[in-house]
Amino acid sequence: MYVEVPVEMLQMNPFTAIGTDGFLVTAGNAEKFNTMTASWGGMGVLWERNIIILFVRKSRYTHQFLESSDGFTVSFFPPGMRDHLVWCGQHSGREYDKVAETGLQVSYISSPKGAERVTFKQASLVFSCTKAVVMDFDEDMFQLPQIQEFYQEGDLHTVFIGFIDSILSNQ
Repeated sequence: MYVEVPVEMLQMNPFTAIGTDGFLVTAGNAEKFNTMTASWGGMGVLWERNIIILFVRKSRYTHQFLESSDGFTVSFFPPGMRDHLVWCGQHSGREYDKVAETGLQVSYISSPKGAERVTFKQASLVFSCTKAVVMDFDEDMFQLPQIQEFYQEGDLHTVFIGFIDSILSNQ
């Protein structure tokens, strides 16, 4: 059962939660969605709103769901779920049913517009976000040459900035 957590009560280290532990980004709806593992992202404040920043390569199947949806969820899991995150990061939803393959249990939460967003019952912490900005990286933006090493085959990231609508803890 999810319980809403006020942002002031949030106790997490975003650097380890994002960069070390990883998370699932999920977009779409009850009829069709996809989830992917991510370990790049950010949290902060922009335009007087709490935000999450995602970086998703255009080649990722989830990218099209993020583009066509008004929002997304970012789901963090307890340490015992690490294998599930690794599996979801190594396999495409184009070819596999990630829910069936991993045993993740789908859960739906309401968005501010009343639509359902997808997360998973095993998630310990879920951020439900409304998409606010979408912008593509351009190689001309890079100020440091070492950044180019991440894009030797092209496939630049799209940046998705989402306003955090709710933070839910799984009790």
